[in-house]
Amino acid sequence: MQTKPLFYFGCVLAVGGALAVACFGYLEWNMARAQRAASQLLDQQIKRNAEAPHAQPLPRTLVIVPPRPGQPIGRIVIPRLHVSVMVLEGTAPQILRAAAGHIHGTALPGTTGNVGIAAHRDTFFRPLRELRRNDEILMTTSYGTFRYLVNAIEIVDPTGVQVLRQTADPQLTLVTCYPFSYLGRAPKRFIVHARCSHSKE
Repeated sequence: MQTKPLFYFGCVLAVGGALAVACFGYLEWNMARAQRAASQLLDQQIKRNAEAPHAQPLPRTLVIVPPRPGQPIGRIVIPRLHVSVMVLEGTAPQILRAAAGHIHGTALPGTTGNVGIAAHRDTFFRPLRELRRNDEILMTTSYGTFRYLVNAIEIVDPTGVQVLRQTADPQLTLVTCYPFSYLGRAPKRFIVHARCSHSKE
């Protein structure tokens, strides 16, 4: 008599598992699609700038028009960790599902100040747990590539917004949740500080 309830329960579990796999697959596909589209747009901008008449070397001080929410601002590459992720303007949930996000109110790459970039610990920024001091981080934008070297890593409370304070020199701050293996809303933030080493065209 218990065969039918068990059978139906097994069917429910199977359908639920299939839906979960399908949902995960869709999210992965959507992330890859968004990354590819943003990367192509950035590459087109770089090509246009390189082919522009009277192209000049990067000035010491860049004047950059603030990007619109969701607009690609660059690509972060961490060579030692084989990380390459596009960065979009803003940190709204829909942006962080598809890319890393530039934190509004922080500096933009190539300008003086502290550039804040955030991403999820279970997607694009998961490899950050393997970062070490002096690791190289490259930020490529349509107006140049900027090289940073990691100089500090710290764990702070979510209220520790002082990590994004403005600086007199060009710096980069990466932000993600911590611990990396925590289930649910993580209670801490993993912070990577890096100083600009040099820039190139």
